[in-house]
Amino acid sequence: MDSIYNALISSNPFVEMFKEAMPLVIASILLYLHYSRRITAMETALFAFATEAYTMLIVGPTFTATFFISAVFMVEQAHRLFTGQTLIRREYLLLLVLPALSSLVIFVLVQVYKDPFYYPPGKKSAFYFRPIYFYIKSFLPLFALGAKIVQERKQLSFELYAATMKKIAKFSFAIAILQIVSQFIFKSEALGEIIGLQHRYLLEQSTSFFSLRIQALFAEPKVFSAFLSLTIPLFLNDREYKWAAISLIMGVLTVSQTFWINLLSAGICCIFLASISSARLRILLSISIIIGLFLGVAASSKYFIKLYAKNQTNTFYQLVFKRSVYRYDNEIWQKDNVVMGMPLQRDMELPVVDFFKDEPYLLLSGYGAGNSTFIPAQYFFGQVNYENRLNGIGGHNLNMRWFYILAEFGLLALICFFAVLTITRPQLGAFQKGYFAFVWVCFFFSQIDLFLIIVAMLCAYDDGETTKMTM
Repeated sequence: MDSIYNALISSNPFVEMFKEAMPLVIASILLYLHYSRRITAMETALFAFATEAYTMLIVGPTFTATFFISAVFMVEQAHRLFTGQTLIRREYLLLLVLPALSSLVIFVLVQVYKDPFYYPPGKKSAFYFRPIYFYIKSFLPLFALGAKIVQERKQLSFELYAATMKKIAKFSFAIAILQIVSQFIFKSEALGEIIGLQHRYLLEQSTSFFSLRIQALFAEPKVFSAFLSLTIPLFLNDREYKWAAISLIMGVLTVSQTFWINLLSAGICCIFLASISSARLRILLSISIIIGLFLGVAASSKYFIKLYAKNQTNTFYQLVFKRSVYRYDNEIWQKDNVVMGMPLQRDMELPVVDFFKDEPYLLLSGYGAGNSTFIPAQYFFGQVNYENRLNGIGGHNLNMRWFYILAEFGLLALICFFAVLTITRPQLGAFQKGYFAFVWVCFFFSQIDLFLIIVAMLCAYDDGETTKMTM
C-alpha cells in the first residue's frame, strides 16, 4: 500500500498541502456561485469534474470537488424528496432499487448455494455493509444531479451544455500548455504538480517530449482524453475547426488509446449510422461494428507488434501503437487477455473476467455493489496490487462502464439501465440524437458517468419541462 500511496502523493509537502486543500476551495466557490444563481447545477458539476486532479489523498483518492458538490446536492434532494417537492418516476425508481436487489440476491446465494468470495482478516462484516456505503457515496449522487438538472430545465439546454464543454476545453488547453512548459522549459516537478500533473506519471516521464502525458486539471490523462473526444463533435458541429484541431492534438498528447476508440465511435455514430433514427439501434450497431474491428485487429496483432518493433523509434508509432502493442503482447505475461478482440487491462478488467469465467452464475446478479474488494486475491497474482488484495485494501474500479454495471449489478440491471437511460423525447434534433448515441458508446469504454447522466436528462425532457422531477 505504501508504494502505491507514494506514487500518488507529491514528494514536496507544501505542494501536497496545496493539492489537498483545493477540493474544498473549489467546491466552496462553485457551490457559492450555484446557490447565488450565477451558474446552473450542470455547470457546477462539469466545472468540478474538470478539477479532479486535486484530491484529498489524506482521506481518500475519491474525495474531490465533485464528491463534496455531489454530497451537497444529495442532501438537498433528500430534503426535497421527504418534503414532497420531488416525485420519482417509476422507471427511475427501478434504477434506484437495482443495487439493493443485486446485493440481496448475492447474500442469498452466499448463504444457500455457494460463497465464491475471499474475506481478508477482519473484513467479513464489511461484505454486508460495503454495498450501503457504495450506494450512498457513488450511486445516489448521480441521481441527485439528474434531479437537479430536471428541476433547472427552464435554464438548461443542449446548447448550454455544448457551450460549457467548449469553455472547459479551452481553459484546459491553456493548462495543458502550462504543464508542457513546466516540464520542458522550467523542468520543475513541483510546478507541474501544482497545475495538475500527477506524481506517478512524472515518475514515468523520460526526456522525450511525447513521454509527458498531459491531463490539464482532470483526474488522469485518459479522463482528459475522454473529455476531449466528447468536445470534438461539438466544435465541428459549430464549425469551430481550429478548436477541434487543437482538441485532436491535445488528445494525441494524452497518449490514451481510448481517445482513438472514441473518435472512431464518433465517426460511426454521427456519420456512418446517421440515417438510423433509433438511438438505441444506433448505439448497439456502433458497438457491434467496433467489436468487429477489434476482432480484426486482434487477429492481426502479431503483424502490428512486428510493425511497431521495426518502427519503435518513430514518434508516430510511439504515440499510436506503443500502448496498444503492450496490451496485445503476451510474450512476457504468457496469458491471453483478449476478449471479443479487446485487450483488457491485466490489473483491472482481466481479473474480473477470469472471476466470472469461474463463477458464471454471477453474471445475472453481479458480485454486488462495491464488493469488488472480495474477489479472491488469486485472480490478481503477479499484479502490483496483489498484496493489497490479500489484505483487503482498496476497491477495484473498472473504466469500461458497461462492463462495470454488468460486474457490479448483473446483466438484468445493465439491460434496465440501458432501457431507461436511452429514453429520448421524439423531437430530438439529428445532431443531438447522434451525439447522445456517441456518449453511450463512449460510456462502453470510458468512465464518463457524469456526462451520460447530463446528456440523458437533456435528451429525455423538453426544454422547460419541470413536472416530471426525478431523483
